[in-house]
Amino acid sequence: MTPNSEFERRLAAIRARMDARDLDLLLIYSTPGSLRFGQRGHVMYVSGHEPYFGDTMLLLPRRASPPPLLEIDAASHFSRLSTWVDNVKHAGDHIQTLHAYLDELGLPKPRIGVVGEYSMSPALYSRLIEETNADIEVASSLLEEERAVKSEYEIQCMKQAGAVAWQGVQAAVKFARPGVREAEITGEIERVCRAAGSQFFPHYTMVISGFDNDHIDQWWRCGSRVLEPGDPWLLDFGTMVEGYCCDLSRPFSLGPPPARTREVFDVLLESLEAGRKMARPGVLASEVNAAIGEVLGQKLDMSVDWRKFGHGVGLEVHEWPFVGYHGIVDDPAYRDGKLEANMVISMEPSIFLPDTGDLQVEDQFRVTEEGGQRLSPIPLQIFTCGSA
Repeated sequence: MTPNSEFERRLAAIRARMDARDLDLLLIYSTPGSLRFGQRGHVMYVSGHEPYFGDTMLLLPRRASPPPLLEIDAASHFSRLSTWVDNVKHAGDHIQTLHAYLDELGLPKPRIGVVGEYSMSPALYSRLIEETNADIEVASSLLEEERAVKSEYEIQCMKQAGAVAWQGVQAAVKFARPGVREAEITGEIERVCRAAGSQFFPHYTMVISGFDNDHIDQWWRCGSRVLEPGDPWLLDFGTMVEGYCCDLSRPFSLGPPPARTREVFDVLLESLEAGRKMARPGVLASEVNAAIGEVLGQKLDMSVDWRKFGHGVGLEVHEWPFVGYHGIVDDPAYRDGKLEANMVISMEPSIFLPDTGDLQVEDQFRVTEEGGQRLSPIPLQIFTCGSA
């Protein structure tokens, strides 16, 4: 469970940001899931309650009174231990709940910041604007920026998730062999990680084998292929501890990897190191992406203009800051920005070649003045599995 001192720290920081923007109230909205930004994380970060069965709203005033209100998703599946918030309301009409809370707040025309508007249905957002007597503005960046910089507690949770994932990798090395299906390896990894303490798997546990690009292109749904002697295969997965994710990838080989595979993987490691050195406070996320891409472009003669080599990691497995996504200009969540100390970013250089199969290395790094500090204990190598 997240300690109360951590929530007190978060509330103080969020309310300071509300003061800076002159916001009387934050309406924080979240939906279930952990795969992409803006889903369960906003409400969970502030309240501790994880939206699981449906949409959830938290009303957080700038001052201590009235107390915050949490309107949960499914009343019959609520644990009192899931949140520090005392004022919990069963699922209902969010707009009516807001209006009743505004009456209690007692301001003639309050300033409301909406966090997580991208998780709201268009109909609900329209009702919010049309039916509420308030000055309303989108304020998702307020919480996105706050969540992007991690506390020591959050970083320790992600380190623990990485340690659990390492047990899964070691299990895969022992289990994988010719004649085994991709899905069987996935099952063994998840079995071991569950026993070691992973609460969930934030995205598909992806085991991708062989040289067939048509098969590999369906990386999120591979599972049916039977491994053969000499096969390369790739593991891309994450674990979760106290709600915090890790996102990792390593290549494997049934038998010793060929010289060409080792050569290409060394270039991936060189590009990862270039990104790691660049991951310092004040550096643009796009500059980290460019450092990775420059090595890959020069050494492997690959086009990297459109490639996105990283993202933040936390309560969501993909969150702020996004590394290399700034080309998606119509979505402010993907905006470029300067890194800050204690942000945690994933870097994931990868390449497919007909003679190597799918190669990738991914890990999480804490942004420091000396460059990225790797959070997982998993060696940066190609793992050799049983060849018979």
